[in-house]
Amino acid sequence: MPNRKSYKTKQRECVLDCIRRQAGAYITIQQLSEELGARGEKVGLTTIYRTLDRLEQEKAIAKVFIDGMGATCYRYLPQDNDIFFSLKCEQCGKVVNIDCAELSHLYSHLSKAHNIMINPGKTMFYGTCEQCITGHREAKDSKETPT
Repeated sequence: MPNRKSYKTKQRECVLDCIRRQAGAYITIQQLSEELGARGEKVGLTTIYRTLDRLEQEKAIAKVFIDGMGATCYRYLPQDNDIFFSLKCEQCGKVVNIDCAELSHLYSHLSKAHNIMINPGKTMFYGTCEQCITGHREAKDSKETPT
């Protein structure tokens, strides 16, 4: 079996740093390329693709397909083994990261009781975000309040 040693090239570090700075957000290859260009880093698309493949193999990032995005997205995976999930709002389309201890119980339950392993870095819930719920409530309240 070949040695999967990680080579720390300048391009690799630039790509990883760019994804890491997205603060848990998902980024497409196009967005990544534009961000690198804005930072003055000259990294070609072929190098970006190759680097992303290696970073995914190393479990430094997650490759995620999100409905409605039209492109593959990537997210930095913290190395502290935090279990997180994401929610895509079906109203506004925003992706919200969820860091909740209760979700780790779900992950553990599925593993123990059902003998399945969930990849939390690629898990996406669909529903309504807090801002849309709050906005919906505010709009409803203003309609019900007589003027």
